[in-house]
Amino acid sequence: MSKKFFAGLIMVLGMVVIAAGNSYGGGKDKPAAKHLVTITGNITNMPQITVVLEMLRANDSLKIVDSQRSDAAGHFVFKHSLSEPGLYRIHFTQDKFILLSLDKGDVKITAGWPISDYTVSGSPASEQLKLYVDTVIGYMTLMNTTSRRIDSMKASGNAEQAQSEENMRKEINLQFRSIVKRYSDATAYEPNAIISARILSPQEDLQYYLSFDKNLDTRFPGTVMTKEFHQFVTRLKETMPEPNDIGDKAPDLTLMDTAGKKITLSSLQGKYVLLDFWASWCGPCRAENPNVLAAYKKFQDKNFTILAVSLDNNKAKWIDAVHHDALLWRQVSDLMGWQSPAAAKYGVHGIPMNFLIDPKGVIVAKNLRGPLLEEKLKEIFP
Repeated sequence: MSKKFFAGLIMVLGMVVIAAGNSYGGGKDKPAAKHLVTITGNITNMPQITVVLEMLRANDSLKIVDSQRSDAAGHFVFKHSLSEPGLYRIHFTQDKFILLSLDKGDVKITAGWPISDYTVSGSPASEQLKLYVDTVIGYMTLMNTTSRRIDSMKASGNAEQAQSEENMRKEINLQFRSIVKRYSDATAYEPNAIISARILSPQEDLQYYLSFDKNLDTRFPGTVMTKEFHQFVTRLKETMPEPNDIGDKAPDLTLMDTAGKKITLSSLQGKYVLLDFWASWCGPCRAENPNVLAAYKKFQDKNFTILAVSLDNNKAKWIDAVHHDALLWRQVSDLMGWQSPAAAKYGVHGIPMNFLIDPKGVIVAKNLRGPLLEEKLKEIFP
């Protein structure tokens, strides 16, 4: 179950925005010459509503540029002065919006109400971005469908088929990330390149982020978006979780158990420890618990234990789930849900997620779901 399924795509589509900005910022460069762009919209059957033009910026802020009331025919017109290309959004209602990559050239938008699809013309950058977003949504839909199939198979006890589907999901994810990177590197339009790169997960693709950021100075030197993306990457590096890849030292954790007693991960050093992130409200986690329980019963006498970190924020529901699923190992939580520092420390953005730590405190495996956990333990304890 994902915390934010393709968080960057959500940002692309405008469902999450942060702090409205009031200026372009970024130094004392001489202002660039401006040119006027006209955005004309014709939305058939749209009621008279307030339509908002917003600018999405590369450092996660948003600026409201203009707004107007549409007429009875679903017609509206924005005129906006641009000094350089930028990423914009036409916002209709809370969940209805159209993404535009504005440069030179007037833009025409046509659609029907309620908006499920639209056409854009007059702006090659916006036309290209529309086609790209359609591709991304296609992959997102495929990933969601595959994940639902996996959860259904696990719930019905079909672990082998679920693992096969999981392998397929991983292949789809790799293919998707490859397409995103190729497009980000190849497009001639900076707003398209930056918003595409933002689709990727920094935890999975940090090195790509750093390389992409470095190349912006060559591809699009001195632009506002380049400066803002530099700011974003600088902030990202400062807040990245500690290394948690295989071969890394496992970051230590100290959390309260169900009785309010402090438990420290390092106190378990000397054993193989499965650090298991889960929650009572997470269906796939609850479906995975029988697999974890079976492995625990087989290997608990062979220098193996489990420390489960719950991302609950309701103590009663957490404890009830522990008892209901008959979980026999140490259970801890800070009851902060997705705001848990423990989850942030390990870069956990989806659950269930686990890390197998050896007696020296080194991560030797991760994401051991289904039969993979028992198979790995059999390798360690033949």
